[in-house]
Amino acid sequence: MQNRRHESVRYLLQPESIAVVGASDRPDRIGGRPLRILAERGYSGSVYAVNPKYESVQGVPCYPDIDSLPAGVELFIICIPAQAAVDALEQAAERGARAAVVFGGGFAEVGPEGRSLQNRLSAIAETAGMALAGPNTLGLASFTNRSYATFATTLQTMPAIEAGSVALVSQSGGTAFNLLTEAYWAGGRFSHVIATGNEAGVTFPDYLRYLATDPATSAVIGYLEGVADGEQLAVALGELQAAGKPVFILKTGASARGSRSVATHTAQFAGVDSAYDAVFDRFGVVRIASMDDAVDVARALTLDTPVDGLAVATNSGGAAAYLSDACDRFGVRLTDLADTTLAALRQALPSFAGLTNPIDFTAQVINDIDLMANTLRILDRDPDVDTLLVFLGSMEYLSEKLIDILVQTKAELHHPLVLTWLGVSDQVRLTAARAGLVVGADPSRVLRGLGLARAGRGRLSQAPGRSAGAPERERVDLADLRLRRHAAGGRHGIDEAQTMALLDRLGIRTPRRAEVATSAEAVAAADRIGYPCVLKLVEPFMAHRARHGAVAVGIDNAQQLTDAYERMTQRFAMTRALVVEQVRPGPELIAGVLADVTFGSRAVLGSGGVWANEINDMLTLVPPYDAAYVEHTLRRLKLSGQFAEPDSVSGLAKDIATILTRFDAVVRDGAIGITEIECNPLRVVDGAVTVLDALAFATGEEG
Repeated sequence: MQNRRHESVRYLLQPESIAVVGASDRPDRIGGRPLRILAERGYSGSVYAVNPKYESVQGVPCYPDIDSLPAGVELFIICIPAQAAVDALEQAAERGARAAVVFGGGFAEVGPEGRSLQNRLSAIAETAGMALAGPNTLGLASFTNRSYATFATTLQTMPAIEAGSVALVSQSGGTAFNLLTEAYWAGGRFSHVIATGNEAGVTFPDYLRYLATDPATSAVIGYLEGVADGEQLAVALGELQAAGKPVFILKTGASARGSRSVATHTAQFAGVDSAYDAVFDRFGVVRIASMDDAVDVARALTLDTPVDGLAVATNSGGAAAYLSDACDRFGVRLTDLADTTLAALRQALPSFAGLTNPIDFTAQVINDIDLMANTLRILDRDPDVDTLLVFLGSMEYLSEKLIDILVQTKAELHHPLVLTWLGVSDQVRLTAARAGLVVGADPSRVLRGLGLARAGRGRLSQAPGRSAGAPERERVDLADLRLRRHAAGGRHGIDEAQTMALLDRLGIRTPRRAEVATSAEAVAAADRIGYPCVLKLVEPFMAHRARHGAVAVGIDNAQQLTDAYERMTQRFAMTRALVVEQVRPGPELIAGVLADVTFGSRAVLGSGGVWANEINDMLTLVPPYDAAYVEHTLRRLKLSGQFAEPDSVSGLAKDIATILTRFDAVVRDGAIGITEIECNPLRVVDGAVTVLDALAFATGEEG
């Protein structure tokens, strides 16, 4: 069901009937809250309670067990302990349930016994073709459909919440509904709020795939701890990109402690942070840094404006520079006002008003309270303005009048209006929010949210995504390959001689070379290969040989080669070496692929050479490694300036994409046990790529 699971999410968010298993007559209990929320917030479908203790619960008919329910109940909310929840899910599946939410914990997040119970949940849902949310979840709320499968306490106290078009998907239930509350009072509105829990059934990527086709959702905010299947995450983000829906994700678990916290919270694996950055970059996702960012971007997305022309009005001329700097910092365009607009402002405002956007309508508003409204009406008519921001300071004693004027004026405006107000109590801003204004305190937070929203929309078209011609995963037949392993810092290294031979089998360009065991063999090999040549230590095994003097370049004759061989033998007790053709100079890259538990593999691509790690010009990629994606990555490197002709980068990208794709096949092939291949450097000469040096690492067992 994996490829279809996202389609069944609609039964979680738009069920025609709901049964609450473990229902309580007390609305403050976990089994009682869903019934209370459904009743108070206008769910229009059929609701049933299941509990042998009652005949009715909170006015809802109550049945002794699941088998007694009427046929055709679509969604089951299961509010009982772990073992009983598994049995209840099985019974619901037998009754033809289309979806279920399991609130309780005690599953994979607590250890092996819980993992076994969770596996049973997964198997039941998979066999039945049922959408399963949780376990260990706070549930879901669909404001679009007025459907609620949650016990979130915040919904007991918040006012009526109108639907927006932003979906919030979170692997933390508390975070999901905390952000809902914070964003609501800031002006953010959601289509759906989803807490995914342990994801025994429907996963974070499944929800994203559903939202890509959901007509009620235009953008997605995510709180992500980790995914088990990075490929499915990439598919989901690609579908959202194709649908033109910007995505903003707060990814946690980057630190060692954070990763451990993720494992004990929802049993997710946090994964390698750079790989998540790579998949976000590939599909145009904006990675946000804080919960404040999530609130701010929710507010900005709800305003539904491209923010291509912002006009700011304020009573504080001293704040104009602060506002201007914030706009520049967060990528928000302050528009240049039309001459007709400036003329109208001169007529309406005091002679000492500031008429360069941001507009200072001055503290004279204390005496003439209509100055603010008149300024906004004039700015709203400017042909280049699409968003209005008011920044007020102090004047709490006038707050009721100012709020009334802003509410009245907002109704007349053609463009979205957002209010920021400092120097007043939180109660003033709360009153403004209750009156229907979109409101914040520090204007920089509003501007940051607008900038993030603008960036999210822009990145959709700029990100490479996955091209239609992305290569299929290659298969390589290396079962007959036997590799010597060398213990190296807790890992098992495969020396250059063997790794380069592997590259030859993969059809990757390498220099001519010969493996030798004596200086005489080295001279004979050089006679065949030609001078100048390079001498490299092979055994004993050593990483970073060039830094230690175990590589000699520019050898022009037999005597130089003999001398170099003797020096290395004396210094390193060398028993085997490589004599290699010296390739003409050119730009150098580093490229490698290593196995990754989340994405199957991940690659690195950057500036190469002896000091590649110190240069810090390296980026991570995730599969598939198609040419368009590799070209996008190449152009982001500092090294890209060395490739003057655009065509040369495109051609180079095709070659590197082939190399990475074949390496990907190798590290996924368990037959030989290679977990990592690194090439440093790859040299580019006349547009062609040659691997000058390569090293691999493998599992401890010989292939």
